[in-house]
Amino acid sequence: MHELLLYGQVSAARHGQVMKILAGVAAMQPRRILQRRVIYRPEREPEEPTSHLRRGGTQTVTAKQKQQATTPSQLYYTYLVQKLSEDDFGQADGKANNTLSADVNFEDGEEPEWSALFEDVPDTGDRGVFARFTNSTDIIGGNPHTFMVASGPNRFVTEYYVEGHRFVKGNVVVFLHRILHEPGVRNLQAEPKANIPAFEALQLLDNSGTYILEAKVRVQDFKDASVLESGVNELKAFQTSMKGCVELSLPDRIRMDTRVKYKLPQGVLTAADIKRMQQEAQARALAQEQQH
Repeated sequence: MHELLLYGQVSAARHGQVMKILAGVAAMQPRRILQRRVIYRPEREPEEPTSHLRRGGTQTVTAKQKQQATTPSQLYYTYLVQKLSEDDFGQADGKANNTLSADVNFEDGEEPEWSALFEDVPDTGDRGVFARFTNSTDIIGGNPHTFMVASGPNRFVTEYYVEGHRFVKGNVVVFLHRILHEPGVRNLQAEPKANIPAFEALQLLDNSGTYILEAKVRVQDFKDASVLESGVNELKAFQTSMKGCVELSLPDRIRMDTRVKYKLPQGVLTAADIKRMQQEAQARALAQEQQH
């Protein structure tokens, strides 16, 4: 599955006004969305970029190719998504009533409570919209955290909450939302909290209260040029219809990078460091020659 995306921002003061406009444009009442998102990171560390260029010999190349056949060359953060309702949050006195477990007794037609989500880095195409590969796997039994740890193997990083409203206009899914988090250091724990806090205990990640408006079209067959063009045109038509209300555009794609970054070991010099030191040495030598 691929997604075509555009984004905009809505101030807290204009939230009510934009909600009414979206309800009119989509000809529907908004659907309340509450989610818990738990972030996981692969256990192994990513390789140094371009490290394969410094490896010589046919045997080394062959070994590298065999390794890549079983191990992905890029590492990505992944998400565990829990669908919530107001009743799932703890009470004002801090007592919670929701545990980290999958609902194995859901009936046909109901959506599973838990899912594992992967989102790729948006591409750099010139379509005027972002396109990225995404994959969501429903978890219908067992412990979701155990599943995420074993599937990587991964380790827990942190968690946050999403609250907002969803609209649907044709094939365009509009999600007006903002991010909440629980105060305090959350990434020192070995696993997600078994019980989620009271909704009133959560705080805005962006203190200004600004909402994110995400407009999305899902494309099943990304290689079908006609299907892709149809999706792009529908998303751009929605972009045009929202002009004067919310400006939809492309944010910096690097800010949406889901890859795990390589961290240089402490004390190791990069090629840029060596080049800079050489330039500084040459400059000092030239200065000394001029003095004499």
